[in-house]
Amino acid sequence: MIKQFSAIICVTDGIEDIETVSSIDILNRSNIQTKLLSINNKREIQCAHGTKIISNIFINDLKNININNESAIILPGGLKAAESFQKNKILLKYLKIFKKNNKIIAAICASPSLVICSNNLFPNAKMTGYLKLKYLIPYQQWKKYPVFWDNKYRLLTAQSVKYAIEFNLKLISIILGEEKYLKIKKEL
Repeated sequence: MIKQFSAIICVTDGIEDIETVSSIDILNRSNIQTKLLSINNKREIQCAHGTKIISNIFINDLKNININNESAIILPGGLKAAESFQKNKILLKYLKIFKKNNKIIAAICASPSLVICSNNLFPNAKMTGYLKLKYLIPYQQWKKYPVFWDNKYRLLTAQSVKYAIEFNLKLISIILGEEKYLKIKKEL
């Protein structure tokens, strides 16, 4: 039997279009099932630059999902979205559960600073993030790389939309291995 991998992508109004859509696309190309988790319990999500996407689960339904079946949870950026993620108590609870269960947490752009650091989710993990919010990440945790994987803490971070494809390809290599990563990279 072939193992089916799955990942949750958190969405809310104001998420960065390319960061979100590239995660959906690249994960789907890799045969990783994607679940679009609406943290504001709205089916239709308005991205920061006008793209509309449809979520397929609501934050209130997360309790019905077996996180043992999930490989990762992804936090796209977008300032408005990251601020919403930062304050959502249910999401923060599940991020802690994902961390405790050694699942991958992936955050890009404003989310490493505003969600991960401001809530002290990974006080010792190394990370990168949006350069204009770099001051929110403690200097001893900061990594200058556009995309950074902290294997010890299972935290994947990236600086901005400019690195969205690299971020998602790295996630593929972590979940599925180098061979699948190279195959998907060649297709892009």
